[in-house]
Amino acid sequence: MMRRLIVFSLLLTAAFWPFQTMATDAQTRTIVDMRGKKVTFPADLKKVATINDGFIEGVMTHLGTVDKVVAIGSWGMKRDYKYDFETSDGEKYSHQGWNTMKYLHPWLDDLPCFNSPQGNVLNFEALAKAEPELVIMRVGDCTIGADDREKTTKAIQTIESLGLPLAVIHAPGYFRKADLASLKDEMAVIGDIFGQKEKALALADYLADTEKMIRKRTADISDNKKTRLLYLGLNPNLRKNGSAGAVFGVNTPESHIIENIAGAKNAFQSQGYGIPMSAEQIYALDPDVIVLPTSNGYHPPRELYEAPYFKNLRELRAIKNKRVYAMPWTPMNCARRLEYPLDMLIIAKAAYPERFRGIKVYDFALQFYKEVYGVDSEKARGLRSTQILDWMKEHDF
Repeated sequence: MMRRLIVFSLLLTAAFWPFQTMATDAQTRTIVDMRGKKVTFPADLKKVATINDGFIEGVMTHLGTVDKVVAIGSWGMKRDYKYDFETSDGEKYSHQGWNTMKYLHPWLDDLPCFNSPQGNVLNFEALAKAEPELVIMRVGDCTIGADDREKTTKAIQTIESLGLPLAVIHAPGYFRKADLASLKDEMAVIGDIFGQKEKALALADYLADTEKMIRKRTADISDNKKTRLLYLGLNPNLRKNGSAGAVFGVNTPESHIIENIAGAKNAFQSQGYGIPMSAEQIYALDPDVIVLPTSNGYHPPRELYEAPYFKNLRELRAIKNKRVYAMPWTPMNCARRLEYPLDMLIIAKAAYPERFRGIKVYDFALQFYKEVYGVDSEKARGLRSTQILDWMKEHDF
């Protein structure tokens, strides 16, 4: 009886999911993308071009189809990233990492990239030269942002004028909403393309399990006991203009994770994304905890603690109490990629270490990589290192 109910449930999911597979002949396959547009391409799909910063490749890795990628639209999967730091005492140290997709698939670096090194000019001639049978574009990522709709429309029209089938998915930022619910819709479309919608939806549910676990552990925290947490981007370009860092308001995905999932309170209660702030403004917020995301580079807690250019922030409560934590290294992460549950768990444990004492994120990450990307222990450890998360062992995090 239980098996019949499960089968019936899967049939209902396939029948009513908004992005449907259309009836096709033996040679072609038709799906509906997140524009609501029918897209037809060869049923035996062999050559795919992507326009995103790693999310599509991540889902394709899970589905076992990433080898079909023949051209990419982002330099984020080609670059070697290294960042050098120096303390007030003159000690030098560095951190380096890659996009997780470059680590897993070094051959992506050898593919043609039909974008400028600055990441803002698509070369449609180079795209056409790769002769993809399908282009998958993620709108709301760093490569194709959500703000300039006119530019996005022009890119879509140009690709389609070349006679290339184009499937468009919309990252959470496209909808200008704080929540991440649309990630499941994106995975559904990608799964549909490769005839593996149910596997893609199961992946989305697996990722959501971490969110549910965190919510369960933080649901009963009263407002007067919530940790005040600041998501602080240390973009070095801001310092050149007199700002100490950038903060993220209550209408952003960052704040959604802080307040609605981790059960903390965003120390910055206004709206806005990446709002520059002076040292004086940050002191006015004086958060209990600071988390440091990828922000035009990787930023370790040590930078806030010891860099000479942050000496004027040393009296902040979070710095004095050593409650500053680095987020996973995620270059070109304008929208969430598959590793976002690690972001959530680090924020939650940073805010409430006692409630997450039994969870070692250092070990959790390994199992996470194995489940999502199907890798062995050695590869999982490599992914943890390339996201610059090895600090967690020293801090028993």
